[in-house]
Amino acid sequence: MFWIRRFITVILGLVLTCPAFSMDNIDNTNQRKMSLNEEFGDYMISVQEKIKKTWTPPDVEESGHTTVIFKLDKEGKLISSYIKESSGSLLYDESALNSIKKASPFAAFPAGASKEEIAVMYSFDSAAVSSNHIKDLVSQADKYINRDNVKALSIIDTAIKEIEGDPASYFLYAKRHKIDKIMGNTKQAKEDLEKCKNLKTAYDQRRIDKCKEALLKEETPFGYFTLANAYDIAGNYQQAINNIDKAIGMTELNHAYKRYRAEIIMRHKR
Repeated sequence: MFWIRRFITVILGLVLTCPAFSMDNIDNTNQRKMSLNEEFGDYMISVQEKIKKTWTPPDVEESGHTTVIFKLDKEGKLISSYIKESSGSLLYDESALNSIKKASPFAAFPAGASKEEIAVMYSFDSAAVSSNHIKDLVSQADKYINRDNVKALSIIDTAIKEIEGDPASYFLYAKRHKIDKIMGNTKQAKEDLEKCKNLKTAYDQRRIDKCKEALLKEETPFGYFTLANAYDIAGNYQQAINNIDKAIGMTELNHAYKRYRAEIIMRHKR
């Protein structure tokens, strides 16, 4: 897959000085803020490192940002977690919440810590970075469409050659199909559309297989949710419903999964 994921480094600090994380019940004096920052600074770095090892951004999202608030007790056990700032994607938000659950329990608080529990505000960020300048090439092509379609086509051809054979390149053929139509290349447009459909089918199946492999290693509600989402994207709504039902059956009062199930059913009826 040519989209490479990366973490945006999370900067640790008090809520009044940095939005990356905060701790409840903080006194307003500068001296107290500095004391807590020093007291939990190294601890929060260890929390960050553990979460980073458990989180992988969903491969269907090119980029995203979500903020989660979670509480830990003095033993490092997870008390609660919720989305403070949504990415707008249920899959992305759930991947963030799931990574915190997988990372817990964390280490116990530092010896002599003044708090019995802390609330941490943690930002999850990912950006789609092209390994072969694909993103830049697509952006360049978009600027030339309807202005210089020959140039736009040439740029897209270059992008296709760089990742030829990768099912993830399906959208490039969709882009070339659009340019071909504008230029009146009906035959080539038809061939590009067919290529796009075939590659998209292969890409969807690869995503499904990847989700199944994860479930073989560990059956989790999130695992069934991601598989349901993979089937949903592929247009296999019955399998999507079957798997979201499994996710719901393994959780208590997960309204997000139930809402997603309702959305799948609505698409299935269309």
